[in-house]
Amino acid sequence: TNHLSHFLLSLGLLPALRKTAEQQQQQQQGRFLPRIVTVASAMHHLGYRLQQDPLSQQSYSAELAYGNSKLAQVLFTAELNRRLAAAGSSVQALALHPGNVLTNVVQSLPAAIQSAYRALMKSVLLTPEQGARGAVYAASDPSAFDKAASTGGYLDCSTRPVEPHPLARDPQLAAWLWQWSKEQVKLPAGWDLPAEAEPPAGQQ
Repeated sequence: TNHLSHFLLSLGLLPALRKTAEQQQQQQQGRFLPRIVTVASAMHHLGYRLQQDPLSQQSYSAELAYGNSKLAQVLFTAELNRRLAAAGSSVQALALHPGNVLTNVVQSLPAAIQSAYRALMKSVLLTPEQGARGAVYAASDPSAFDKAASTGGYLDCSTRPVEPHPLARDPQLAAWLWQWSKEQVKLPAGWDLPAEAEPPAGQQ
């Protein structure tokens, strides 16, 4: 669900976001445009079998499955930006690595192990508040999208644009992922965003 839930939610919200962007431009209030922000991860560098085994059905590795899901998120952001631009929409999309954050990932383990983990890791991991810095910046800073344009909309935990893994910049893989995701979630036809701009009504 790391990728497919984001894909479905984003496209479900997109009509409202596009309408808002159009209204802002008409009213010349376009300083800050609607934006979709995905919290991805630098772990997307571990993803390398996304197209070959997207659901980890042939073999399972937790690291590879997680890496593939995060690679999918970065690819989705780049492809979403491409399709939005083709549609003439000013809605923006960004993905980011939040950093290594001390969360409740061990909450299902015994209390003693949880306490030991937190005591050991609190000096090397970011607090949740620090980990939220990148997401808040990506969602609220008007310059964030232009700043990350050269990296396909990808930022690191210090809010700097950084090049993602080369696979995350593969337009053919991104197009395949979009089609595969549509099929997996049974995307309603009216929610899809065409790869190319559609001609005006009455023109072919």
